[in-house]
Amino acid sequence: MRVGTRAGLVLMASALVAGAPVVTASASTSVAAPSVAGYDACPRGRMCIWHDRNGGGARLSFAHKARDLSELEGGLNDHVLSAWNRTGRRWCLYEHAHYKGDKRAAAREPLVGSKGNTTEFGYKISSLKPC
Repeated sequence: MRVGTRAGLVLMASALVAGAPVVTASASTSVAAPSVAGYDACPRGRMCIWHDRNGGGARLSFAHKARDLSELEGGLNDHVLSAWNRTGRRWCLYEHAHYKGDKRAAAREPLVGSKGNTTEFGYKISSLKPC
């Protein structure tokens, strides 16, 4: 294993333990791996949110919670237009940071409502966690 690859795995593992979204970049550009897009990019066991409808645009995925989307990259604060709850528990999406204000629930997989476009409420979502 190359040193750069080992360092990348350590960073990814640290992010997973902390419950942070994982953003990775490949150090090798000689062989392009096929990119996974849309809903297929959401890993099992994670709550994924997207900037655009139908799993498009910037994506963040969470194992635990997100207390304030404005603190994270991707421009998803007040702009979560699609989501997929691939965890075994229901998640709540909140209108304000720190789990305040009105909320909506995302059913757990494989229930109906675990994946899809958000309503107009998607333009208000600022935090999320299991509920």
